[in-house]
Amino acid sequence: MGPTEPSAHGLLALPLAILILREKIYRAQSSGSKEQADANALAALIAGAIRLWECAEDPAVPPRLVRHDPHKGRFRDGGRELHFFDGTPAKRRLAVQVDELGAMLAKINCT
Repeated sequence: MGPTEPSAHGLLALPLAILILREKIYRAQSSGSKEQADANALAALIAGAIRLWECAEDPAVPPRLVRHDPHKGRFRDGGRELHFFDGTPAKRRLAVQVDELGAMLAKINCT
């Protein structure tokens, strides 16, 4: 498989990636500020840094790269859905590649 067709085993659901990012960012702060962190805003942060994949309901169908610019839409439902302002169908069952998320988190830890 090439870089445009990741294995489903190398993907992590976006809501789980949001939890991991929230923990990394707010690790040193009180638990109250962790809970207040907006999951939709964290989803947008992730989507601005790494590629998003849309997984089909049927696990036999390979994940597809989200080709629409996430900045032209808005995340809803805690980062579970991406709705576009131009009427493009919403994207659901979003995921990120684990290695890309790890690289992103490493950059955050370096700054």
